[in-house]
Amino acid sequence: MKIEVVDRLERGLAYGEGCFETFRVINGRVFDWPGHWRRLAGGLVQYGLLIPVGQDEEILFACLREAAKAGADALVRLTVSGGEATWGLTTRAKEPAVYIQCMPYTKNPDPAFLRLESWPFPLKQKSAKFTADYAETLRALHGAADPHVLFEQDGELLATATANILLYRDGCWSTPLADAGVLPGRVRDLLIRHSLVTERACPLAWLADCEAAAVCNSGLFIQPVAYVAGVERQDVMDLHHMAFQPLIEVLQNQEGVSR
Repeated sequence: MKIEVVDRLERGLAYGEGCFETFRVINGRVFDWPGHWRRLAGGLVQYGLLIPVGQDEEILFACLREAAKAGADALVRLTVSGGEATWGLTTRAKEPAVYIQCMPYTKNPDPAFLRLESWPFPLKQKSAKFTADYAETLRALHGAADPHVLFEQDGELLATATANILLYRDGCWSTPLADAGVLPGRVRDLLIRHSLVTERACPLAWLADCEAAAVCNSGLFIQPVAYVAGVERQDVMDLHHMAFQPLIEVLQNQEGVSR
C-alpha cells in the first residue's frame, strides 16, 4: 500500500468538487458536443468554477486528439475539477484541472439485462454529472461490480446507474421525469425534442406490461432491454419492435453517431 503525505489535495477527491461528461468520438466527431459542454459548464458554475471563453474548443481538440490514439471509435470521459489546493473548504486552486480518459469503444450487440433495485437516498434534481452524485450511486450499488441496475423509489422508475430508461406502451415511448432526480441525458433530450419520447412519471408497474424497453446514453446510444430481474411478466419484451425504428433513424441523422 502506497502512503503519501501531501500539502495539497485534488479538490475533486477532497470534496467531490467536479463534473464530468462521457461520450463517443467516432471518426473525429462527437454527438451533441454543445449539449455536453453546456451541461458540464453549467455544473461547474454551481461550484463557482468558470472556464475561460474559447477554452471549450481547446478542451474539445484535446479530447479529439487523445481519442484518435485509441482508434476510429473511442469512448471518452472528460472530467473537470477544482484542481489542487491547500487546506480549507473555501480555498481555491489557481485554475480548474482537466482530465481526459480514452479507450477503444467495444460494441456489445446483446440486449440489456437489468436488475431492479430501490434507490436508498432522498431524490434531488441532477442538472449535470456531478462527481459527488456518482459517489452516491456507488454507495447505492454496495460495491457491486455489475452496474446494470434499474433504480426505482416509492413505485416510480428513475434510471439505471449509467443510462436513462425508455418504455414503450400504449403506442408511445415514455421516460421518467428529470424532476424526479433523473439526469437529463443527451440522447434522451434529443428524442424528447423530436417528439419521439414523452417525459412523464413512469410507475414501476409499467415494466410488467410495456411492449418494449430500452436504455440510452451517449456511449451506447440506444440498447433494447430484454429482461429486468425482479419483475414478473406474462410475456417477453420485444427486442425488434417497430417502435425502435424512429428512434434509430433520428439518431443516425446526427453527427458523431455510428451508422
